[in-house]
Parts: sequence; C-alpha cells; structure tokens
Amino acid sequence: MFLDQLEREIKHHCLIAPHEKILVGVSGGPDSIALLDGLRRLSHKGKWKVHVVHVNHQLRGQESDEDAQYVADYCKKWEIPCHIERVDVDQALRSGGNKQAVARKLRYQAFAQTAKRWKIKKIVLAHHADDQVETILMRLIRGTSVSGLSGIKQRRSWKGMEIIRPLLRVNKSLIEAYCLQENLHPRHDQSNDSLYYTRNRIRLQLIPQLKKYNNKVNEAILQLSDIVKEEEKVWRDLVQEAWDQVVISREVDEIRIDCRRYRSLFVALQRRLVKLILNCLVNDGTNVEITLETIEQARSLALSSHPSAQIQLAKHMIAIREYDQLCFKRLDMERDHSPRDEKILLTVPGTTSLPQYGGKMEIFFTDRLHDEWRQSESSAVFDADQLPLDQLLYVRSRKPGDRIRLFGMSGSKKLKKVLMEEKIPRHLRRFQPVVVLGEEIIWLPGIRRSSLAPISSETKCILCFLWHEDENRST
Repeated sequence: MFLDQLEREIKHHCLIAPHEKILVGVSGGPDSIALLDGLRRLSHKGKWKVHVVHVNHQLRGQESDEDAQYVADYCKKWEIPCHIERVDVDQALRSGGNKQAVARKLRYQAFAQTAKRWKIKKIVLAHHADDQVETILMRLIRGTSVSGLSGIKQRRSWKGMEIIRPLLRVNKSLIEAYCLQENLHPRHDQSNDSLYYTRNRIRLQLIPQLKKYNNKVNEAILQLSDIVKEEEKVWRDLVQEAWDQVVISREVDEIRIDCRRYRSLFVALQRRLVKLILNCLVNDGTNVEITLETIEQARSLALSSHPSAQIQLAKHMIAIREYDQLCFKRLDMERDHSPRDEKILLTVPGTTSLPQYGGKMEIFFTDRLHDEWRQSESSAVFDADQLPLDQLLYVRSRKPGDRIRLFGMSGSKKLKKVLMEEKIPRHLRRFQPVVVLGEEIIWLPGIRRSSLAPISSETKCILCFLWHEDENRST
C-alpha cells in the first residue's frame, strides 16, 4: 500500500520526471528511510537517478554518528551515491537563536551545497500527513493568517531548485508498517520523545486529546488544508492586483508602499499584502513564519496618524513609517543591529516583538489589578484615564541626558544614575528598553516605572504593560 500510494502521488502531481536526478534528504528515521527505499524500488519504472544526503548535526554524540553510518551502509548496499555532511549546531548557537531553527538552517544549507555539487535540481524530503497536521496546529496556536492553514507545500521553488514532498498525503502508520514489512530497522531519534519541544507536545499530548472529541481529527485538519490551498489560488490574483496598486518601489532588501492607497484596501487584502511583502524580502534559504501578530503590527503602523515611527517585524526585518509611505526593510544580518535611536511603535492593545532588546512587550486594558503586577519588575500598571494616549507610545534606547520621574520620589533622576544604582553592566545598558509616551519616559522594564498616572481607589481602567524577556537572550 505504501509503494502504491507513493507512486500515485508522484504520477498524479508530476513530482519527478523520467530520467531526472533527485537528491533525497535522509536522516535515518522511519520517514526518510521508507521514502528512500520506496524511491529506490520505483526508480526502475521512472528511470530516475537517486542520490542521498545525510546531515549529521552532532547533537547526540555517538547516536548521531550511528545514524550517519546506518544511512551510509544502506546506500552502499544498494549502490546509491551518498554524501554525509557534518554541521556544528552548538557552535552556530553561540551567535544566538533557537536550536531547532539553527539546525534546520544548517541542514538546508547542506542540502543546497550537495545538490549543486552533483548538479541536481530536485530535493526530495519525507514530510508526511502527520507532519502536516502538526504544522497546521502549531501555526494555529502561535497565530497565523488563513493562508498559513494550508500547511506545508508539496512542492516549492528554492535557490534555483525545487523541493518536493511525495509523502504529504501518507500517514505515519503506513510508513511504520512499511518499515516493519521490509525489515528496514530505521533509527530512532530520542529527542522526538522530549516534551521540551512544542511540536512534540502537539504530537504526544494535544492530538491525542483532540481525538477524544473527533477520532478523525487528522482527516478533518487535512481537509481544511486542501480547502485553503484551493482558495489561495483565487486570492493570489487579488493580492497581485493590490500589489500593483499600492507598491511604489521594490529593491532587493526594501519594498515601499503608499499608505493612502493601502488604507483603501479591504482588511483581508491589507493583511495578505503585508505577508507577501515580508516573504518577498526573505532570502535566507528557509521559510519564515509570518504570524498574524507581525502582520497586525505592520498594519497598525501603515494606518497610524503618526507620520514617523519604526517597528521590528522579525529578527532581521523592520518597517519604517515616513509620512505617507511605509518602508519594509531587510537588515544586513552580518552587521551589528543593537538598538540605536529609532522609535519603535508599541501596539495598544497588543504585543510588540522587540528582538533587539531581547524580548517582547504586551499591553492591554483591564479593570482588575493583580498583586503580582504590583510586585513584579517585569510589569507596570497605570491609570489609563490619566494617560495622554493620543500621544505616540514607543520604545527606544537611552539617550544622553535622559531623566525619569520615578514612582515614589519627588523630582526626576538621570537614567544613567538609575542604571548604575541597579548595577546594570555598562555593556548591557544599550539593550535596556526605554518606554516613552509623548516626550516622557514612563517605564524601564525590569527596573522602575515613573510616577505618571498611578493606580488609586478611583481608578476604573488600568493600562497594563508586561515585559516578556526572551529565554534565549544571548546578551
């Protein structure tokens, strides 16, 4: 059944042409080894030439080396060209980042290098139907646009090549049954059992719970994915029309739009246009997940009455408002992008990512005051009715001469002295976010708040600031 389904997918979607050279990414686990074995068995029909690349991430010591040897032995047995690439994830992590994201980036770089070395234009990967369900649920939980519910693409262009995934409609159970039937003895990565990773928790905890409500929840999610994919074909033309109407200029690392024309679009088109712009600026060789939170931050800046402001949209992406134009810009990753003097507009209510400061700012209105908000240095509460919220609310780095009127004290105090008293190391002071309303500093997250708009027994509406520091912050 596995071979039949694999062959049908390849033929129905014309994934591999006769006599084509293909590069299969093989980890040694059940999914990739079943894919490789199936492609090998079917190759006499399709006349395609199978090559293999295995990436050793060196994260599990001897087990990683044994994975590589297992793949090499299989390829040697069946006389399949195989390249083993060793990458140092731990070394790359010293520059910061998430372990899984860094490992993925290095893995895809190895795929590209190997494909170019062998002059191969098609890379075959083993993502299957269960992976698709997990991906859609993970995007839904984190916040995604409707198009994100289409899930992983079965084929996409990448770096002058094409990535295909023939198993996206094949269930994990069928893959495992095939491995058992063919006596393949695939390797098992124990990190896949760890509840530390979000995807694992979704697979091991969330999906079993959802199946209690609908034992065919996987099929329902995959059906939704198929519906979204078809509807995206219609949206594609509509978004292109909006692009032609709104985009003023496009450079390699910068796209400018006309805010006035942008405002005339329906909200759905505004969101999709922002996502398209950000995706066009990404060229680091990996997919970047553009969340709804990120899209809404860009929309807010485009629709704002403030003629000058800047926000951080992703790790290396910013949006700059310049009167009636909004500039989306990709930063040079090789340069130092520690905070400068730019004003980063805060979303109220909402959450604003501030990766250059090592965290994100959550702001919301409430009528209830919790004790932990009073006691925590990572939160600040204000009487909303006493705040001039018609003024610009933003974050910036400290400047010479900055002063703050501290809560519980008369007069003001130099920011420099406050940071010294809090024993903030000199080299870290430039990473201290400074929250400003209009021209007044109202809060130093993690340190002190100002005396502006204190909470009292007469307070009816509270504006709450929560500072969430990045757990992976390297500074």
